[in-house]
Amino acid sequence: MTGDRSSDPRPAWLTPLALFAAVCVVAGALARFWDLGKWPLAIDEYYFAQSVRNVLHFGIPEFPCGGLYVRGLLLQYTAAGLQWAGLSAELAPRLIAAVSSLVALPAAYKIGRRLGGPETGLLAIAVLGLSVWQIEIGRFGRMYAPFQALFTWYLVFFLKYAIDRERRALVPMLVLSALGLAVWEGGIFLVLTNLLPPLIAHPDGRLSRRDWLYLAGCFLLLIPAYLLTIADLRTSGGEPTLPPDYVGLPDAPSLSRLDAAVMPWTTLSSHVAWAIAASVPAALVVYAAARELRSWLKPPAKPSAALGLLLILGCAAMHQFQLACGLLVICVLLGILDGRALVGPSSRPLHVALLVCLLFWSAFALSTHDWHTPGLSPMHEAFLLGYEFVRLPDTVRQVAMPWARTVPLLALGLFILVGASCLRACLRFADTSLIERVLLALFVILLLAASASNPPRHETRYVFFLYPLAVIFSIVTLQRAVRATLGPTPVAAAAAALACIAVFMLSEDFRPAHLWNIDTEAINFRIGMDSRLAGHYHPRSDVRAAATWLQAHAAPGQDIVIDSFPGVDFYYPRSDFYFVADADPRFEPWSCRRGTIQRWSNLPMIHSYDALLAKAAGGRRVWMVLETSRMPAVLAKFPPGAWTMQWTSRARDISIVSIQEPQPRG
Repeated sequence: MTGDRSSDPRPAWLTPLALFAAVCVVAGALARFWDLGKWPLAIDEYYFAQSVRNVLHFGIPEFPCGGLYVRGLLLQYTAAGLQWAGLSAELAPRLIAAVSSLVALPAAYKIGRRLGGPETGLLAIAVLGLSVWQIEIGRFGRMYAPFQALFTWYLVFFLKYAIDRERRALVPMLVLSALGLAVWEGGIFLVLTNLLPPLIAHPDGRLSRRDWLYLAGCFLLLIPAYLLTIADLRTSGGEPTLPPDYVGLPDAPSLSRLDAAVMPWTTLSSHVAWAIAASVPAALVVYAAARELRSWLKPPAKPSAALGLLLILGCAAMHQFQLACGLLVICVLLGILDGRALVGPSSRPLHVALLVCLLFWSAFALSTHDWHTPGLSPMHEAFLLGYEFVRLPDTVRQVAMPWARTVPLLALGLFILVGASCLRACLRFADTSLIERVLLALFVILLLAASASNPPRHETRYVFFLYPLAVIFSIVTLQRAVRATLGPTPVAAAAAALACIAVFMLSEDFRPAHLWNIDTEAINFRIGMDSRLAGHYHPRSDVRAAATWLQAHAAPGQDIVIDSFPGVDFYYPRSDFYFVADADPRFEPWSCRRGTIQRWSNLPMIHSYDALLAKAAGGRRVWMVLETSRMPAVLAKFPPGAWTMQWTSRARDISIVSIQEPQPRG
């Protein structure tokens, strides 16, 4: 059973649905491309544009002060080629992203068609075509939309090779996984996915010589992929980047309640009685593992099942129940473990071991207090304990919290619908197509892998590449629910399509007014938009307006212009200095040539308040471009009356002040 329903009779209502999907795609395409190069670079686009400028100048993405910026290498050179052909620095990378956002749609249709038929594919491209998030990221000149397009097409060839056994699909699958590394560091996810086909073909783990040779070849790609992913070449080569007298900042105390505790197992050795009591769950885990191993290793042996159960029990023993549950779901979906056998009487020792592990760690954590900061309420302790149970990988902080904070309705809907699809596939294994089970398992694997990464910020865009899959699974779940209620009739299928459209329209991802005004100042700079939702789309700042104001008011050669807002220097190249305090966490990555040069702008850098005050006391008028949110901390270092507010952007995120040494009284 493959799940490909291309041979089903074509229902009469499919033509209107196809027309509706076409209208959505056309409208979404217009929104993606309309005035695409009109507005100035966003902060992250500025970093990319500066590196493209270096490519055009040096031939490689080398900073003038030393070091390399290798993120999105393929996109950097493509954007450089487009700029060389005459496109602007704003339009070139955004055009790549917008085209990529549309290129992903045919692949999403193919995947949806294989899972639920042509209506599922059409609904998928209709939703993704009009999705505000898809369109906003498609107008964002970074690597997220290109990687999503590459990922969806990778899945098309992955299914052909792993499920349909088409050998000719192997080359494009491997090529796309290799290209993924040149698009985004998340490309390592595709390299890891390359390891799955032998396990899909042989879920018992008994691999042939050919399978082992295939895995060996994949590991050869995995090694350089891992090294490239962890490498940070921005500070490589040249002289030291930090001042010789610089003392690194201590780790700032975390403001998150989730960091008020450590893993309870790390404190177990401090409690002798509890350490002795831990022998009970440990013994039960060993006994259950031995029982299950005997069961799965006797002929016909299933070594993959034995390994999977050992990993699940090991995670439970270390109170990482989210990882244990994730591994269990993956093993069941791939057919490594028999779900029916796991709930049968023969697996009772396994159930007892897991339950005792849960009870032991709960009792230990709630009766001891050295694993968390003192003075917490019982409710706060229970909250922290729940988090410690699901801490590895950190799906709560990396995925759940950013989504719940920015688009709670969409997040809840996707969680329920994708979770229901996953649960159904586990419980009704025989009734679920292999394609659906493999894609669900892959979705869980990649979600856990993304949660195990350590990005600099917790934002929704880091799982953007998985969004088409989440949408398709949600559509399939809604279709099944409606058909289960109304029966397998054409009317039920049409009603299911309408239900999918209605649910999408109720989410935060359907905002017609936003798309209609996509080229306006208010939408582009998120004026009046909730800051959390703006974070979902990525904030933008009017750095060009700040540069225009400076050009009209700052006298070259007479005044001193000190920049402290990333991107303004791109439009105002006559700045004299860049200020970033050495107490700022951005100082270390931005510092170059012993703290004398700011890496991105290549401007002379001021990093101490004493040096900043000295510039203001030199008798010349000083203009400072500041981030409004950081402005009070900077200006507090100046004496009263030394500065005057001159200009603020409409979004109130950029401010320009004039600084002059106050005259003594009398």
